[in-house]
Amino acid sequence: MQLLTIGIKAQNENQYELISVEFIGNDAIPSEELKIVISSQESPGWISQFFNSFTGFGEGAIYFDSLLISNDIAALKSYYESRGYFEHEIDAKYFLDAPESEAKLEFHIKEGDPVVFRNFWMYGLDQLDSGYRLEINKITELDTSEVYSNAEVERNLQNVTLYLRNNGFAFSNNESPIVYIDTLKNRADVEVTFSPGEKFTVSDIRVQKTGVGSDNVDSELIKDIVGISPGKPYSYANMRRGQIRLYRTNLFTSALVTALIADTINNTIPIGISTEVGRIHEFSPEIYVNDEENEFNLGFRLGFTKKNFFGSARKATINLSIASQQIWEFLTKPSLSDTNIIGSADARLIMEQPFLFGLPVDTKLETYYTLQKRRDEWNAILYGFKFGVNFELPSYVYFNSFSGYFNLENSKYIFRESYLEDNRKKFIDAFLAAGRDTSQIRPISNTSENINAILGVGLTTNKTDDFLFPTSGYNFSLSLEDGNFLGYVFSKLTKFNFNDPLYYRIIASSAYYIPVSISDKIVLAAKIRTGLIRAYRGSKYEIPLNQKFYAGGSNSIRGWNTRELVPPLDISSLPENPTSDEIEAIFARGVIPGGFFMIEGTIEARIRLLGALGSAFFIDYGNVWDSPKDFAYKNTAVAIGFGLRYYSEIVPVRLDFGFKLYDPLDRRAMFQKSFSEVFQFHLGIGEAF
Repeated sequence: MQLLTIGIKAQNENQYELISVEFIGNDAIPSEELKIVISSQESPGWISQFFNSFTGFGEGAIYFDSLLISNDIAALKSYYESRGYFEHEIDAKYFLDAPESEAKLEFHIKEGDPVVFRNFWMYGLDQLDSGYRLEINKITELDTSEVYSNAEVERNLQNVTLYLRNNGFAFSNNESPIVYIDTLKNRADVEVTFSPGEKFTVSDIRVQKTGVGSDNVDSELIKDIVGISPGKPYSYANMRRGQIRLYRTNLFTSALVTALIADTINNTIPIGISTEVGRIHEFSPEIYVNDEENEFNLGFRLGFTKKNFFGSARKATINLSIASQQIWEFLTKPSLSDTNIIGSADARLIMEQPFLFGLPVDTKLETYYTLQKRRDEWNAILYGFKFGVNFELPSYVYFNSFSGYFNLENSKYIFRESYLEDNRKKFIDAFLAAGRDTSQIRPISNTSENINAILGVGLTTNKTDDFLFPTSGYNFSLSLEDGNFLGYVFSKLTKFNFNDPLYYRIIASSAYYIPVSISDKIVLAAKIRTGLIRAYRGSKYEIPLNQKFYAGGSNSIRGWNTRELVPPLDISSLPENPTSDEIEAIFARGVIPGGFFMIEGTIEARIRLLGALGSAFFIDYGNVWDSPKDFAYKNTAVAIGFGLRYYSEIVPVRLDFGFKLYDPLDRRAMFQKSFSEVFQFHLGIGEAF
């Protein structure tokens, strides 16, 4: 090896592949972060180069260029200063291996002590009311133990400017900040001068319409949707919110809400709304995929939509769809009596509008008729209607979305005779194993039918950096439902015979995303989800099948198939001499599976490999129990596995291979079982969470 120092010289005629870039002495800032700053980059691995040689995936070799080093050092110095390290020392060395045509580059860094914030002085805001100044002081409050960074200063400047522009000061701006560094105390004082300018109100709203459907949409309706009124203070946030509202109606192929600066006069600004109205009638045949019931489903849908139905941006839609995990068999043999397929058919009429009683509340009313088929288990007929509302929430509240809904549904499940007979045999075996009399075990009805009236609310917050491909942040959702209370009240008022159980259902779910590498190529993700169902009148075992909890599947515990994890048959609750009704009731629990307490969790490492290709390694855990008191760690299923990802521009497509690491019902070690006993394959759309 030959050691060369960093003198500026022309690149050797021989090319040296840069196989290593190292940072030595950097304790405060990770090497992965520093690598992004410099131009000298490590050559990719041989796999990436191999694929790049004959496909569009991967990257080619990168060669060392000594002329880049001076610029790299300057970039590192600037970056360290932006992060509060002003007393740093940085130099570089490189090593050339002529026989191997390889180069290694090292940056040696002495970071010094960091500078922390002390003061953030703001000038030019004296003309503002005290309420404005108080709010600005709140949003620019600094932690005096925090290390100085340009990014934090810039964030404060943007927050102040945005606050002013949302409160009428349309032309507010600021001068470049001045930073004073006290080298003796390692303190930073930031001084910035703002120019709020005059306060403006909205003078009028001007609408411009184009597009094939422009004659069918009234300008006043467009103004109502945007929701900005003349005489109100100018607000950039209100314009952006109005633009989102326009797109949400699905009436417009393009929409833009802007301030018409050129027409500003007497401290007033007109607001311009430019829209292109699409077709009012829309017919849409489509092939679709989804992850319903934690399984990959392929389907075909026919839809017809009439937009601006009876005005008020109302939208009426008729959807007819079929879906199956074996779509061809389902198309050729659509009978629900066929035992070879799993599928569903759905007819749905939907009415949507952006207003409710004149308020900007998204409203949706739908009625539906659904047929479902589970292989060798049951057929289902579900029909009913659902009314839902979705409220806009202010930007300063924790939750992003608040929704409410009412769903009245009739569900009828018809169980196959072979399925009932298999469960009857298991039931008899359990009785015999417990030394009990089986003479009173009698067949039960092959039909379960319920009327379910659900009143629910949902709260969600999303603090991630990306909705489809989150790499940092977290999200949280909470669903609260009451089943049948309104139906029970109605029965009391009308003397209608109502015997279905009254219950509540709670589901809380949260996910966290932590970038392991600065380039976001490796992300550690974690999910926890829990649910509880309690009956406060009647028997919980009469709650409809589609309201109970199940685990297993592509978005659940991936070592098990969908709905495979349910509470096991337990006859221990039966008295010594049970009646026929008591035996029938516990028999029905096995026939109509599902639990009432659920915990699911996942820890997953997501790795971007080559361009749009990625991989994942995961640990899933959880189960479903009959009640919280039945929970035990020894009864918690654990799966491990890995997966492949293709990150398309629309959604990720994933292929997961799950293995039962610990099965509560078969506690033999994983390697003592056959491959088919522990392996489960899943194809999914979107990330698992």
